[in-house]
Amino acid sequence: MDTDHAKRREAYRKELKSLRLFDDKFMTLFFKDNIEGAQLLVRTILDRPDLSIKSVRTQETLINPGRSVRLDILASDSSGVLYNIEVQRENAGADFNRACLHAATLLTHHSMSKSKAKAKSQTKSEAKKYEYPQIYVIFITEKDFFRNGRPLSHFEWMIQEDKKTISESCQHIIYVNGECRYVDNPLEQLIYDFFCSNPNDMKNKILADRVRYLKEHKEGVKSMCKEFDELLEETEKRCREECNAKMVRDAVANAMARGLPMELVADLLTLPVDAVNQIAEQLKAEAAASL
Repeated sequence: MDTDHAKRREAYRKELKSLRLFDDKFMTLFFKDNIEGAQLLVRTILDRPDLSIKSVRTQETLINPGRSVRLDILASDSSGVLYNIEVQRENAGADFNRACLHAATLLTHHSMSKSKAKAKSQTKSEAKKYEYPQIYVIFITEKDFFRNGRPLSHFEWMIQEDKKTISESCQHIIYVNGECRYVDNPLEQLIYDFFCSNPNDMKNKILADRVRYLKEHKEGVKSMCKEFDELLEETEKRCREECNAKMVRDAVANAMARGLPMELVADLLTLPVDAVNQIAEQLKAEAAASL
């Protein structure tokens, strides 16, 4: 067991050396509670050196009716502005509609939280006009997603007929082009650092120091190894769940083919009858659609 543990740790250390900020598992721990790093990110992208980040969380799940979303980085500043930063290696994950979904979900989640708070503390006569938070959704993409060669692409609501931006809009979407990283300015230096696996190659001291801690310092390496362990356990759990789900689905399909009652199938599988009936209806719908 000790030998297996040692081998796993050695494999983790080798993997750790090659990781960059574009790699999800490394990025998550890098920015976790890292106010200084998130502040550098937002200040540079928005060109707001005065901006002050007050909180930052990673892999935050927002649960809303319809569909929940998981955010890579969620930060807020001293003015209550919200920043969702997504780091995308593949274009498939950088779809513009996904950015819109994140903005809408953040607004909905914030509105619901504020409404509950007001309901407890205010009467109807005391209720004030709801103030929408400013929301920035920033996608940092490894590739030139829009193929326009620009380091930044800003998206704002506008009246198309007037070509006039709606200044009252609280939702702002920005795409950062990872292919623009060779010009000597703060933004492209920041982008350049996202591609570095060696902290000695990085241009921003704040980012380099944090990468060096996670890759070379004893406590940093330990925290990364723990992150790898949790990721491995999560992957194994998901594989087991998917395997079990397939076994149940196959069992229901076989029972349907043999004409067995779903109540008996549910009893054999120790599952609720409603759950088995739902699987059976899905299988029927799929069979009908394939005709």
